[in-house]
Amino acid sequence: MQKVEPRWNAGGTTTAALFLAVQLFATKARKGSDTPYISHLLAVSALVMEHGGSEVQAAAGLLHDTLEDIKISAHQLVAMLVEHGMPLSVARAVVAIVKATTDGEPGERRDNHDWPQRKTAYLSSLRKKSAHDPALLVSLADKVHNGEVTVQVMRGGTTAAAFYAQPGFNAEATLQKWYYSSLARVFRDKLGGNVRALPLVRRLEAAVDEIFANVEAATP
Repeated sequence: MQKVEPRWNAGGTTTAALFLAVQLFATKARKGSDTPYISHLLAVSALVMEHGGSEVQAAAGLLHDTLEDIKISAHQLVAMLVEHGMPLSVARAVVAIVKATTDGEPGERRDNHDWPQRKTAYLSSLRKKSAHDPALLVSLADKVHNGEVTVQVMRGGTTAAAFYAQPGFNAEATLQKWYYSSLARVFRDKLGGNVRALPLVRRLEAAVDEIFANVEAATP
């Protein structure tokens, strides 16, 4: 078999993002389980790498939940990445993607009352992006991993209604179906023509179909 060189060689950008992700999320667990949260960040970054993403996009995958889940500003995140060896221009590019994949604003309250507004705004922001926006692939990878983890849980014997009734979820299954179905349509529209990203689009659609097969969608 002929040796193939990687699209890019992991370097200081990957190292800085990985170090900071581990540092910031070391004590966090995934919703409804004792799985270390870092598993999600690693999985999202891996999906980005495997579907044509750049090192900057992969680094953003490692940090995509930082502004949403950690009490830190975008400016502070840039400074921390630079402190860990990332060039300023690269740090700004990474954080720009992180900001674009953030649900709501840093420090904003997140509960069942503001959930519809946040999700509607997020969908609107995705629809306004060009098909070449680097944040789209990172966001898609995030949703695919979340969806496929949910599929595995449901195959273990639960239902969508029971899964989304757990603490930490701010909307019931009917609203979740509206949101994830809307996401799948947006990603199909934006990335359906991208040969590398298309398999991820299909994986999201398959996960949504399986999770919500017996759920009626409700618009907020």
